[in-house]
Amino acid sequence: MNMRDCVFGAALAACLAACGGGVIQRVDELPPPPPGQAFLQIRCEPNDVAVHVDDRYAGQLDGYRQGVLRVAPGKHRLTLRKPGHYPWHGEFMAGDQATVIDARLVPKP
Repeated sequence: MNMRDCVFGAALAACLAACGGGVIQRVDELPPPPPGQAFLQIRCEPNDVAVHVDDRYAGQLDGYRQGVLRVAPGKHRLTLRKPGHYPWHGEFMAGDQATVIDARLVPKP
């Protein structure tokens, strides 16, 4: 091994150490939302529900990565629907931190 290989190896080791050893670290928290927006994270059982924010259809929950939607800051109404289940209704205040909603739709008899 020559001097150039040693320098390269040391530089590579320093780079890996600086970025967490090259290991992808799991981060459970969302980054701050962009200015003028807020994050809403919905965790629902079942997860293939229709999402309505302020009475407007926003899409299927399972189509959103980690169940995260961007919304305007402020107070909102949320409705989750799935055929064969009772709808879930709630209100939330979206702000600087991500708002997390845990919901469970109850099957109809």
